Amino acid sequence: MRQWTQAKAGLPPVDLDDRDVTHLAPDTIRSIAHEVGFDLVRFGPAEPGEHGEHFLRWLEQGRHGEMQYLADNRDRILAPDRWRPGVRSAITLAADYGGPAGELPGGGRIARYAVGRDYHRWLRDRVFGLRKRLERAGLPFGSMNGGADAVPVLERALAVRSGIGFLAKSAMVISPVQGPYLQLAELLTAEELPFDAPASGTCGSCTACLQACPTGAITAPFEVDARRCLSYTTIEQRGFIAPELRAAQGEWLFGCDVCLEVCPFTRKSPLLGVAGSARPKDLQPHRIVQTWTLVDVLTMDAARYDNEFVGTAMRRATRSGLRRNAAIVLGNRGDEAALPTLVEALRDEDPVVRGHAAWAIGAIDAHRPELEAARAREPHAQALAEIEAALSRR
Repeated sequence: MRQWTQAKAGLPPVDLDDRDVTHLAPDTIRSIAHEVGFDLVRFGPAEPGEHGEHFLRWLEQGRHGEMQYLADNRDRILAPDRWRPGVRSAITLAADYGGPAGELPGGGRIARYAVGRDYHRWLRDRVFGLRKRLERAGLPFGSMNGGADAVPVLERALAVRSGIGFLAKSAMVISPVQGPYLQLAELLTAEELPFDAPASGTCGSCTACLQACPTGAITAPFEVDARRCLSYTTIEQRGFIAPELRAAQGEWLFGCDVCLEVCPFTRKSPLLGVAGSARPKDLQPHRIVQTWTLVDVLTMDAARYDNEFVGTAMRRATRSGLRRNAAIVLGNRGDEAALPTLVEALRDEDPVVRGHAAWAIGAIDAHRPELEAARAREPHAQALAEIEAALSRR
């Protein structure tokens, strides 16, 4: 994850308490934010409020899985003034990334937010551009700090408290005017801004996301166990994915959009039907999405990963994770044409890839003799267990 702060920009960190604040009209701030590319701009508290207690319970239940950085930063997340003393308000921002489903040629789905340019980059650029524009308009230099999916704040909590959208039963933020496909960002400021009212709208009696979640990760309204969520297992989780979650992964190579796709508010997204080169530049499909296949992903070496997975959020999953995911999707697709590649993967240097290749072969044709040969030579205990499980499907 990429972090943008003043220190990252080559400037010393600044305590907001040390800055004099010059007021700037709220409408001027909104106008500038829209000009730099944000669809929604709201003002609200900089702290998460009641959402903080929910966050603590979520951590205590272990539902964050391997995302230890959330637990390590809990104090700063709950009280942003510990991170940036003097903060008084949050300028919350959202950009719509809705569009057609992302899919590799021949199959393998990509969450919509990852289809185009790495959002950490383009969203950070917009936040940085907004800060510079606001400074030129009159806010003191160094009186704002912010970022996009990299700073210690509960972005969804700030978005809900400021009126960007309402909290959905999927725990996502849904705008009643833009829909659920929102990239969130924020600027914490020493400016005392007038807080906006909460957004209108609720999920009402709708439970479509709970019913559609492939793995049952939405355990109750507003409750998500990340350890079961495909957006966690295919991206954040390292190593072996639990066998009981693999068939439910279906076609998803990176992330998952199911809870958003079934949401009635999805139709609000203005970009939903805008495809290809007609999309905003930052949202146009990355060349990986346009040209690679699942077999390409499974067989890519380190050099190809380093050279070609540039400028895409999919790098977050790592080369090992993407190849693991590709093996699972190939197994779920049941494509016998992929068997030679999966058999070759039984000799891969990565035991995670070997183990998931064995699982995929077992899902397609457990009678392949290469599984027996792989069992005889496999030195890794967990990969060996995967081969044994594949053989047991005969």
